[in-house]
Amino acid sequence: MQNAIRLIAFTAAALAALGPEPAFAAGPYPDQPVRLIVPYPAGGAVDGAARILAERLSAIWSQAVIVENRPGASGRIGLALAAKSPPSHTLVAATNSTLNEQLTRGQDGAAPAAADLVPVSTLFTTPVALLVNRQAVPAESLAQYVELARAKPGAVSFGSSGEGTSTHFFGELLKREKDIDITHIPFAGEGPNLSGLIGGHVGSAFLSASGATKAAQTGKTRVLAVTTPRGSALLPGVPSFDQLGIAGLDRDTWVGLYAPRGTPQPVVDRITTDVATVLATSDVRERYAQLGLVAEGGTSRDLAARMEDDRQYWARVVQQTGITLR
Repeated sequence: MQNAIRLIAFTAAALAALGPEPAFAAGPYPDQPVRLIVPYPAGGAVDGAARILAERLSAIWSQAVIVENRPGASGRIGLALAAKSPPSHTLVAATNSTLNEQLTRGQDGAAPAAADLVPVSTLFTTPVALLVNRQAVPAESLAQYVELARAKPGAVSFGSSGEGTSTHFFGELLKREKDIDITHIPFAGEGPNLSGLIGGHVGSAFLSASGATKAAQTGKTRVLAVTTPRGSALLPGVPSFDQLGIAGLDRDTWVGLYAPRGTPQPVVDRITTDVATVLATSDVRERYAQLGLVAEGGTSRDLAARMEDDRQYWARVVQQTGITLR
C-alpha cells in the first residue's frame, strides 16, 4: 500500500511537470547534439525504434541525435543517468515495466520517479506473446502447453526480460489463472530472452511481437497466444489469451519518451510535435511494424494519462500475484 501511495505521488509529479514553465528563450532547437539514452541492450525492440526515430529527428533538427545504450538493472541504470543529465538535450526511452518498478521494488530500489523525468510522447505499443521452443516444449496450442506443465510441475520454464517486467508478470498471471507450476528464468533484456528461447535454454518465453517475429523466422519456435484482447495484426492468426478464456493477460506493453526535469515546456512541446511528425510518416510506421511495433505519438499529457492507467493495472497485478522484489 505504501508503494502504491508513492506511485500516486509519482504520477502527480509527472502531471505537475506539465504545468506552466518559465519563459524559454527564443531560438533554434536544438542548438547542439541530442543524446537519446536507451536503457536496454542493443538489438531489442526499444533500441531499433530509438534508432529509427533518431535518424529522422536528426534530419529535422539538422543536429545529431546520438543513441546511447546504457543497459542494466532492468533499465534503472539508464533512467537514473537521464534523470541526472542536464535538461533540454537528453532524452530517454523507457518501457512501462521499468517505470512501474516502484510497485515491486519499493522507492529505494526502483527507477527514478516521475518527479525526475518529464513525459514527452509515447513511441510505440506492442503486444506480448507466449512462445515455446518446439523441441523443448512440443505444444501445438496453449491448452497443450497447460497440459504439459500440469503433467510435470516445475519442468516447463518461461523466460522473461527481467524480474518485475511485464513479461515476468504475465507468466505469474498464467500460473495463477491455470493453476500450473512453470519456472521463471529472468534475462537481462529481451535480446537475451529471445536467444535463450531459440537456443532451448528455456522451454517457453514471453516476448514482444518484435521478439516473437524474430523467433518465428528461425523455425524453432511456435507462438501460442498474444496479450492484445482481440488479437494483433502484427501476429496474424494468433489467438489472444482473452479469446482462449484466460483473464488478466490483456495488456500490451509500451515505450515512452522522457526528458530530464527542468526541460522547458516549449522544448518538450517542440520535441513532442517533431516526434509525432516522424511517427505519422508511412515509411516509419512500416519500419516499426516490421519490428513488431505500433507507432503511437501523442502529447505529453497523453503519456502521463497512459502512465496512470498502466500503474493502476499493474498495481492490481502485483496485489494478485503477491510479488515483491528487492
